[in-house]
Amino acid sequence: MFFSSSNSFSLSLFLVAFFLFTLSFVSDKECFQNTLIEKYFSAGKNFTRFVKLIFTLIYGKQKGGERAERVEKYLCEERNSVSVVVYYSVVLIGYVLALDFFSSNSNSTRDDGKGKSLGDFWFTLHAILGIISHIVVLNSDPGIITTRNHKVCYKMFPFDDLLYEEGKLCRTLNIEIPARSKWDVVTNRRVCKFDHYCSVVNQAIGLRNLRWFVLFLIVNGALCLHGGLVCWNRVMRGIPKYWHSAKEKDFFGAFLPALMYHHTRSMFSIFVLFSVGFSVLGFALYHIYLVSTNVTTNETYKYAHMRRVNKRLPKVERIDVVNIWNRGVVLNVKEFLFPMRVY
Repeated sequence: MFFSSSNSFSLSLFLVAFFLFTLSFVSDKECFQNTLIEKYFSAGKNFTRFVKLIFTLIYGKQKGGERAERVEKYLCEERNSVSVVVYYSVVLIGYVLALDFFSSNSNSTRDDGKGKSLGDFWFTLHAILGIISHIVVLNSDPGIITTRNHKVCYKMFPFDDLLYEEGKLCRTLNIEIPARSKWDVVTNRRVCKFDHYCSVVNQAIGLRNLRWFVLFLIVNGALCLHGGLVCWNRVMRGIPKYWHSAKEKDFFGAFLPALMYHHTRSMFSIFVLFSVGFSVLGFALYHIYLVSTNVTTNETYKYAHMRRVNKRLPKVERIDVVNIWNRGVVLNVKEFLFPMRVY
């Protein structure tokens, strides 16, 4: 027998964990707003609760709450190097673990020779590409607007008199606000075609570096999947030959629970790597969709708010929510790949 009832229970827990992990990344979407899913499963809100709980246990309710707020503000609302250090640490640890998996796959002379060396080479190259993509985004120009290039940025996009109205003044720079720009409170800069601020790359994402950010997501999402495949291949080479018959006959009922019971650590690594990999690639696909319609993440929130307001109004008073910058997929992608210069 490959497994008992406890193994079936483990498989159920695995699937539930995967579902909850995925739900935490989509709970902030418009369709879940003001629901129990947004309230209890939001990744951001749960992180805040976790930080407050830890500091409350250490310093007490009052002091712990104040310290937790300061930590949360530093991590989420100020530009810092913590997330960058965490990123490089995760890549380094994952890389070392993967090399260990490769070294344990030497079941034959072929694996000890060219096969193993080639596997090490491709994974090393992939990890290096992931780090390079992070450095590129970290040091990229998102399209910063200053008093020197204000006139150029002002002429880039027309005003729709819906999200952006002509003639509004930026009090910090003392200039008229260009359409599709936004003041980033984290980096304290006005960014042309502002999308969002990403704490992982410690950089604002805008007109000039959105292409590098999407590339970063694709490369690192694929890197997680690559690492998951490395773990999976290691497990497959270590199981007895007679297990393969169960793999073909009853994958979910017998084979997978048996793997989770006998190779718990490796299966947990595979679960994390594939979950993160597919989540990151899903985020990349979401941005590609936004690119194809020529809308930013910042603008999607504004459009969503206007649609909610429209639902409360009589049909006669509703405003037409139209994206005037959508010029078709080809021109939108061209603008994404070859953005206009701000200087």
